[in-house]
Amino acid sequence: MSIRSKLLKLSIISFFCASFVIYLFIGSQVSANSFPGPIASVTGAPGEGTCAACHGGGPGGGNLTIGGLPANYTPNQEIIITVTLMQAGGQRYGFELTAIDDSGARAGDLTPNDNRSQLQLNSVGGNVRQYINHTFGGTSPSGSGVGSWSFRWKAPAQSVGRITFYAAGNAANGSGDPTGDSIYTKSESIQSLTVFASVSAASFAQTLASESIAAGFGANLADGIVHASTVPLPTELGGAQVRVKDAAGTEINAGLFFAAPGQINYLLPPNLALGPATITVRRGGVDVAQGIVQIVQVNPALFSANANGRGVAAANVFRIKASGEQTTELLAQFNPALPGFEPLPIDLGPDTDQVFFIGYGTGLRNNPTGATCTIGGVNAEVLFVGKNNFFEGLDQMNVRIPRSLAGRGNVDVVCTLAGKTFNTVNIAVR
Repeated sequence: MSIRSKLLKLSIISFFCASFVIYLFIGSQVSANSFPGPIASVTGAPGEGTCAACHGGGPGGGNLTIGGLPANYTPNQEIIITVTLMQAGGQRYGFELTAIDDSGARAGDLTPNDNRSQLQLNSVGGNVRQYINHTFGGTSPSGSGVGSWSFRWKAPAQSVGRITFYAAGNAANGSGDPTGDSIYTKSESIQSLTVFASVSAASFAQTLASESIAAGFGANLADGIVHASTVPLPTELGGAQVRVKDAAGTEINAGLFFAAPGQINYLLPPNLALGPATITVRRGGVDVAQGIVQIVQVNPALFSANANGRGVAAANVFRIKASGEQTTELLAQFNPALPGFEPLPIDLGPDTDQVFFIGYGTGLRNNPTGATCTIGGVNAEVLFVGKNNFFEGLDQMNVRIPRSLAGRGNVDVVCTLAGKTFNTVNIAVR
């Protein structure tokens, strides 16, 4: 070949190389100290090809992994992802990764940690996807027979369901020729956590207090329907656990009363910091649902017989006769025609009888002073507010029933504690 021909060939090669570099810099989001890398949209994601379109013919036996992914994500969660390509004898290593939802749209934000990786954008099927891939400097091995890249991913601000990470890797022989390179692809999916909505098990109020009984609702929370049968309460039922992280960052497992696929009843741990708390359900060791609740000093609530926070109270009548005899009586009865519980009228008896309403609730014990109560609009004497020692998380309120209520029929029981009003329940007085 003549010197003229050689110079012409070098000029043509230089032109195409320069054009390729210009394309990469114009078509990519790169930092000032980054270097050209691969073209976008070669991860093997739906609608894309892979690096094998240009490279191939190398040995097998390698492995491409996407590390650091949790099983589930929460909105705005940030994690460190590491892509690792292992191939014995490789001289240069490269990769590209994208994260998309089931519609093929970009899911979350990728951010390089160092100058081994850079960002690009490209449109695929009408969706603008974000890519992170190697820089020129990022092709150097991270160790013998391995290339590795770490970067950050931030989840979308709102759940988008399943998110899949697609990656392609190239273990190159360093010859400068696309033949003799080994191409690998990998995909990994994560799911969004389902919502776990926690309320007072008595009133269904959306604030909770330490050592109060809560009911949490969601989907696929437990393996089956299981009731606790031991005290102290177990921290796992039906493969499910409930973990509470308070505003101070303290995390502790809650005791469980009941677990089912759609509901878990649990006991809030003691001494939680006031403010927002994160409640996370783990099933089989994997986070499956999460929610936020406000922890307050007191969240007074009375249980109702129909377990809906209203109607006839889940309570007893306590009677002291002039002789000193003491009896405990029911104040609710089941009516199959409703179906449900309805008030069983209370007979106040002779004037010498003292009759008391014994209401059962939760969220009372942390500030048991200053309680007030009216029954049928009549002020009623509150004799006790505090812990019931026979059931975990259960509190009790003892109120004298005014004798002036005789013959009133159904009347509302309205109480307050620490300036907060209980849910309204009712009784009937003959």
